[in-house]
Amino acid sequence: MYLTFLPAILADTEKGAIWYFKQMDSAGLAVAGVLVICSFIGWGAMIQKWSDVRELRRRNHGFDRRLRDQNSVVALNFPGGTNLSPYEYLVAEAISAVQRHKGRLVKQSDVRLCMGHVENALQRAVSRTMVKYEDKMVLLSSLVSGGPFLGLLGTVWGVMVTFGALTEKASISQLAPGVCGALVTTTLGLLVAIPATFGYNYLLTQVKIMSTELENFASTLADRIELELEGEARVNFEQLQEREALRRAAQAGQGPAVSTPLPTPVIPVDSPSQSTALPGWEDAQ
Repeated sequence: MYLTFLPAILADTEKGAIWYFKQMDSAGLAVAGVLVICSFIGWGAMIQKWSDVRELRRRNHGFDRRLRDQNSVVALNFPGGTNLSPYEYLVAEAISAVQRHKGRLVKQSDVRLCMGHVENALQRAVSRTMVKYEDKMVLLSSLVSGGPFLGLLGTVWGVMVTFGALTEKASISQLAPGVCGALVTTTLGLLVAIPATFGYNYLLTQVKIMSTELENFASTLADRIELELEGEARVNFEQLQEREALRRAAQAGQGPAVSTPLPTPVIPVDSPSQSTALPGWEDAQ
């Protein structure tokens, strides 16, 4: 059916597509050429963006399933490089922020300080990822809004030239070809804008869904890291209490002398006169 219909459309006869193009002047042909190029660019951008969205969602969901099977998030190690999915990038940035506080998590205030840095790192990572998500969307939006106006420009120019060339005794048969040729650019502008509109709306919806999923993942990741850091700090605090008890017992002669000092995690000291007695976990602010 299409094979028999296409030659009639492109036939170099009266009322065929080529006949309409022959009625256009050089300016109209230039506008038509630009619109054809815009059409190819729009279709290429839509296909590429659709492929990128599918691939990113597949990688994100796959990594999310693997991450749920991990016992610890902060113990993960990501190799260098830029070939990371958005979820992997968020985890890598969060772990990098945690590593700056490694060995200094003893009190609840230490955990809160570390989590502040982790949340800031996640917020920066989410913002950078949002920019990547919205890639090519500006191009499609420009085609949606600019295509019809560019076609209208060609039409107005063609109609203006056609009416300017008329004489007092001009007839409709002399006016019609020029107007038909001028309307070709409007048609091409709509052919650029209509597919771009549907593609833009669909892709924009997918980007919004992915953005919501990204923010939810970042929030869940922050909660999980905070729980792990609190558990680590609690263990460090208990070990520090045991070492402090051994040291005081050795000084009082109630226990074996310690030949070498046991390593202790680095903890912030409020003042030089701070007491050596450690408070409980809930009171360690």
